[in-house]
Amino acid sequence: MKNGIFILTLVFICALFFYTRSSQAADSAKGQEVYNTYCALCHGPTGLGDGVGAAALDPKPRDLSSATLLESYTDEYLVNVITNGGGAVGKSPAMPPWGGVVSPEDIQNVVAYIRKNLCKCEYKK
Repeated sequence: MKNGIFILTLVFICALFFYTRSSQAADSAKGQEVYNTYCALCHGPTGLGDGVGAAALDPKPRDLSSATLLESYTDEYLVNVITNGGGAVGKSPAMPPWGGVVSPEDIQNVVAYIRKNLCKCEYKK
């Protein structure tokens, strides 16, 4: 009897965990707010890499509206770049690390926004 209750409790906890994880899917609308606050200055409001801050940068920021480019990057890679900065992945150190400023959840939201609204693309293997 105790084993049955234990197994039932374990199944319930696992189901609750997976339900909670799936209900916390990235929010592209929230991602747009965060993008506009932290990213648009350099990447521009439409992701073209033409924000007002881009004029002073060499190299210029990536064009986040380019499906051809963004299809080659996994979501994990994009999270890493946003969290740790361009230098962490061998790209321009002018891309700052936002991990100390933006929450991991909001970084996921920004990636969702980029995928859904800017490049309109998914990672292709």
